[in-house]
Amino acid sequence: MEVDHTAVRVSDLEATKAFYEDGLGLEFHQEFHTDDGIHNYYVTGDELETSIQFAHDPDGDEEIEPSGIVHLAILVDDLDETLERLTERTGCEVLRGPITVDAVDARAAFVEDPDGYEVEIYANRDE
Repeated sequence: MEVDHTAVRVSDLEATKAFYEDGLGLEFHQEFHTDDGIHNYYVTGDELETSIQFAHDPDGDEEIEPSGIVHLAILVDDLDETLERLTERTGCEVLRGPITVDAVDARAAFVEDPDGYEVEIYANRDE
């Protein structure tokens, strides 16, 4: 058994793609439309073990409320380089960090994506 993906609703799929693909460096995995018109767009890391599904309703006008999600976590090779690229390309807000998390021997920063979801970007210190 394994965790396959997490799905979140987004209001602007193009801004989401820019943040997660152009800014963070995640890769397009797959997409499809359901009968109710929802555009489902998936991104993943290098190993295709898990993915994030972005569910976008092109006809929807409701505001996205990211309640209940503490954050999405993305493991990167180089925290400083990734954070610099992400903020330069997307203008996202850095909420906190970079910080050192001694308990797990990592460094992390927290940013906000286009819909207000908090995203933890972290790198292991031993790599």
